[in-house]
Amino acid sequence: MHVVMTGRNIELTPALKEYLMEKLQRAQKHFDHPLDVTALLSVAKNPSIADSQTAEVTIKVNGNIIRGQESTENMYASIDLVANKIERQLRKFKTRYYHKGNKNKHAGTIEAVDVSPDVDTDEAVKKALALEEIRPKIVRSKKFPLKPMLPEEACSHMDLLGHDFFMYVNSETGQVNTVYHRRDGNYGLIEPEA
Repeated sequence: MHVVMTGRNIELTPALKEYLMEKLQRAQKHFDHPLDVTALLSVAKNPSIADSQTAEVTIKVNGNIIRGQESTENMYASIDLVANKIERQLRKFKTRYYHKGNKNKHAGTIEAVDVSPDVDTDEAVKKALALEEIRPKIVRSKKFPLKPMLPEEACSHMDLLGHDFFMYVNSETGQVNTVYHRRDGNYGLIEPEA
């Protein structure tokens, strides 16, 4: 496992690094090849944020990105939660990736099964994937003209509309961009890679 750790407003002590590595090793057991992992541990300086200690983990697997983020009052608890989330996502990804051919075999028989997030078997993941086939689908499509504007203008339009995100054509680059509301109250900007 190749891990790149970064700390933001926190010192990465050897104990913290070792704890993170130990927790992430559980995710490696699902794959024969070493995984590329990026971990960001950050502490919000704003005292009004209750869950100020965040652990964010990103893993690249077969051209796909698996990402998890958890925030609590304690960094070790955040690491525990994000490690569990990442392990579930990797197990689910592996089950989907390696069992694609078996997906339609049981399409007619979907049984209702209570699958809690703590269940740790591949069979439970397969049943959850079968249930996923009857989960939400795209039921509405909307088309609208994309207007050329600057990111600041797009943020204003998004706020006026009361939306969480807003797509537009960047008047400086000519590319389709998206602005969105972040949890910290600021805005985010998504731009296509050149």
